[in-house]
Amino acid sequence: MTILLSATISITAAITCLRPPMQAIDSSANKSIFILPFLWFFKALILPWTHAKEIIAQPNKAFIEVDFLKGLSVLMVITFHVFFAVFVVFKKQPEALQLFIDSIPPAMSFVLGFDKAVDIFFMLSSFLLTYSLLNIHEKKQDISVSRFYLHRFFRIYPLFVVALLLYGLADIDKLLRDGWYSLLFIENIFSKGIIPVQWSLSIEMQFYLIMPWLILLLLRSCHGIFWLVVLIVLSAGARYWVALSDALIYQTPWYQMFQSEHISLYMDSMYYVIETRLTPLLLGMLWAWLIFFKPNARLQSSAVVKALVWISMLSLIYISMRFPVYAESSHYYQVFDSQINLAAISLHRIVFSVAILVLILFGFYQLKPTASSVRQNLKQRLLENKTWRLLSEVAYPMYFFHFPFVAIAWVLVLGTTEIHSIEQIRLWMLAPVIALAIAMTLYFSLWMNFLIEARFIKIGKQIETKWFAGHNAPANRKN
Repeated sequence: MTILLSATISITAAITCLRPPMQAIDSSANKSIFILPFLWFFKALILPWTHAKEIIAQPNKAFIEVDFLKGLSVLMVITFHVFFAVFVVFKKQPEALQLFIDSIPPAMSFVLGFDKAVDIFFMLSSFLLTYSLLNIHEKKQDISVSRFYLHRFFRIYPLFVVALLLYGLADIDKLLRDGWYSLLFIENIFSKGIIPVQWSLSIEMQFYLIMPWLILLLLRSCHGIFWLVVLIVLSAGARYWVALSDALIYQTPWYQMFQSEHISLYMDSMYYVIETRLTPLLLGMLWAWLIFFKPNARLQSSAVVKALVWISMLSLIYISMRFPVYAESSHYYQVFDSQINLAAISLHRIVFSVAILVLILFGFYQLKPTASSVRQNLKQRLLENKTWRLLSEVAYPMYFFHFPFVAIAWVLVLGTTEIHSIEQIRLWMLAPVIALAIAMTLYFSLWMNFLIEARFIKIGKQIETKWFAGHNAPANRKN
């Protein structure tokens, strides 16, 4: 691509510097009619590539863990929906679907739990906004709630409206009838979704309505961390209570639930609504609260303790990602217990989120390593890889727009658009589908980021500065 770009620049320079004799002007003009459109087309074609290089050239953010987790999460979401597409294809062929599920090695079944990436998104969003507002309050001794909402509007709404219109083209009548549910971010309450993943954005927007007020309330207390822990425990209890309130939710094995008419009951009660997905948002607030008010605390742990913490937390993450269990032949269903299932349904997402937060905080509060340490080298190779910076920057459009590219990737690999003609999907097919879906989604998302997302964020900042002057400008805080 670099060679092609250099060639394009050379051609353009040659055309610019060319001084044809008078008798050749007409001939040159005719040639330019064909050359210039080609150059414009080629420039447009490689625009995502050049935009990606600009993003990668940006310095790392203050919290490199955020870029890593956000980039990893968007890859997890796309991978999950590549698998989920098989469930859609075999919706009316339960035997074929079970054959596909059984072909997944038990050790790899955690991939079916990649939808938990949404919980990471919740935690990251809450952390970043809480930390920013705490910075603002430290500087101004106040928070402009109206500016907070204006900032959220320009960050979310422009790209969201584009996504709503594009997805709405598939069913104009539904868009005209139910579009206002989406515009108000209440579609998850009334099951009126148009964008497949909007339910998660609706949960975030509903949380944003109370977030600045909750922060102001907690700042009045000297025990903000304590009250956040109380809220986290209460949110976990609320999820347990919702699951307990309907026996079908926890007494039905998942392999039966997701193929039955009762799946909508589970999704509407446990998946799509804020009352059962609140915990990671509160955990994000706790994360911000701890490192803002206790930035200099340090843990002195032996190598054995460090190893035990990492092994135990990674084990909890792995185990929680293996739930829910899709394989009917799993040992989990050979000794099925509804009370254990109730606990698993209630806690698997919470355990996942808590384990991730423990690792983040454990790493943050460790004594800073020397430049030559193994940990520092691992950090540079993994967390500071510029790939995560790129994926993090375009995570929002990738999250919105990956669905059609997952479908296109499956069509390319399967070689057919006739769903009913597909009798079997082999596990190896998922690798090229995932690669194609990620590549196409990234390319399109770079366009969306360049044309819409980044531009409107910039416009929003200009309006914020004009309307609110310096209010809500974060303080410079050294941790």
